[in-house]
Amino acid sequence: MPSTELRRPNSSDYETLAELLLEGKLLTSTESIERYSRDESTRAEALPWAVVLPSSEEEVKKVLSWANEGPFPIVTRGAGTGVAGGSVALAGGVVLSLERLDKIISVDTENLTATCQPGVITETLQRQVEELGLFYPPDPASADTCSIGGNVAVGAGGARAVKYGTTRDYVLGMRVALADGRLIELGGKNVKDASGFSLLQLMVGTEGTLGVITEVTLRLIAKPKRRVSLLIPFLDLGDAARLVHEVTLAGILPAVAEFIDEVAIEASAKHLSRELPCEDKARAYSFICLDGDEADALERQMVSIGEMAKKHNALDVLAAIDEGQQERLWESRRTLGTAMKGLSPVIGKADVVVPRGAVPELVARIKRIGRALSIDIACFGHAGDGNVHVNILRRDRSEESWDTLLDKAMSETMSVVKELGGRPSGEHGIGALKRAELERFIGADALELMRGIKDVFDPRGILNPGKVI
Repeated sequence: MPSTELRRPNSSDYETLAELLLEGKLLTSTESIERYSRDESTRAEALPWAVVLPSSEEEVKKVLSWANEGPFPIVTRGAGTGVAGGSVALAGGVVLSLERLDKIISVDTENLTATCQPGVITETLQRQVEELGLFYPPDPASADTCSIGGNVAVGAGGARAVKYGTTRDYVLGMRVALADGRLIELGGKNVKDASGFSLLQLMVGTEGTLGVITEVTLRLIAKPKRRVSLLIPFLDLGDAARLVHEVTLAGILPAVAEFIDEVAIEASAKHLSRELPCEDKARAYSFICLDGDEADALERQMVSIGEMAKKHNALDVLAAIDEGQQERLWESRRTLGTAMKGLSPVIGKADVVVPRGAVPELVARIKRIGRALSIDIACFGHAGDGNVHVNILRRDRSEESWDTLLDKAMSETMSVVKELGGRPSGEHGIGALKRAELERFIGADALELMRGIKDVFDPRGILNPGKVI
């Protein structure tokens, strides 16, 4: 635990900080820092004491050295698209925003790597490497707004994780500024590395509690030549989830295997202002994307999936090969984060993960929880890798009744997840909103080891205090 109590900077401290920034900015007025007071969770909000926007790695080091000397709490922030409160200064602190470190430093086509600063928007990197015939597979739903540094900090996944893995699987190297301002280099462009403890992998998913990422080197692969997409509506949510599992058991490895329930269909139709396939009957959709280089192989897989879908009482099988048609097919899934807010501006979110075969039971039991509590719970997500997004909707309930219902619904959901051998987060991280759940999943001894690691990296406790552990 930190040996010195953290304090709030005074005007003299801020003057010292401002002098350290040659090109960066220090924001202190309420108007300028208000947008840094929340993330996309709809449940975490707090005005930071100040916001610092460094423009270089050197300025990041200076800010951390200043904070460690204080000592002042520092909350590192990427694009602010997280949903666990990890980038919000809930207990007070200075937000360190990395949005200005937004350069793609290099794309190495010989070694199949890309090196970039943490503020690079994920979709920007994807598009640039695809122009060279390469592919960066991690594909969070917020790819057009989230940043590479934030993806690494939470270990982000995305729709393509079922085939290609998560962000963690593509991190080859990084530069990290430690709490006292020292800089360490981890990994590099090597494909293999058995040189001591893997501090590189340790840093992925630590949500700004051990250091500040200033540069990342990512693995790239060749871009698949072909892609086809299927949207399959069902009368029953369980059938939609079971189809996805049967597809993987049949030896077909889809690039994407998703499902959404009837609440999500309602939200999407309202958000897109258009009728969705079988909207009046469907209680769930399965989305399956196949990619590869051989058209014949993709055709055979499509036929097999269509036959499996009929066995599971599918209402229809809609296929798209043209890029524009595929984007329209996927629109109802990709825009769900925004669409759900149209039904309920305040949502209790969880991104639980269970063994793949347990997904049908998980969603059935969560729906029973919702019915028992008379509250809408939307389930959608990555059935192919067991990662289900649970959205508990406040709608127009009073704050008092909402708080009670949310706590009960979330607690019962987590109990089911634990019983099925799962974990509280598959890709969004623990942050502040799931911190209370962590110990019952990993145990007190493992949590104590995490605290010990935290103390080694950050002995004064300045980095994102109150998050994760």
